[in-house]
Amino acid sequence: MKILRITILTMLSFMFSLNSQARESFKLGFGVDRGLGIVGSINQFNGFVGNDGFSIDYLFLKQSLKNNASNGVRWSVGAGGYKDWDGDFGVRLPVGIEWNFAKNIDAFAQAIPAFQIEEDSKFKLDFGLGIRYHF
Repeated sequence: MKILRITILTMLSFMFSLNSQARESFKLGFGVDRGLGIVGSINQFNGFVGNDGFSIDYLFLKQSLKNNASNGVRWSVGAGGYKDWDGDFGVRLPVGIEWNFAKNIDAFAQAIPAFQIEEDSKFKLDFGLGIRYHF
């Protein structure tokens, strides 16, 4: 719980120190990824801190689902990593969709193929789901 509080304070402090261009693409919300937790997004970077661990992803492809962007639905592909509080860590390739269903609010879902790196190395499939507010 202490780590969660520190993370929230850090994200809020960082948000207020951003320049105006970066602030336009800052999102913060709640979701499920490494357990239940807080999700943040700044430009092409997504971060998550939950009760099971944390993850950071870079979205290298983000496009509207249709040619006209008026529907508010976009899909994305990224690459990143994760670290669980029990010591597990690995690399991941999130593939997701986001839907801007209200002013300044979006929902997202991700399928996340991952490779766990440690003594018990293995491939696995994780999922993420959440809602964010756009500041």
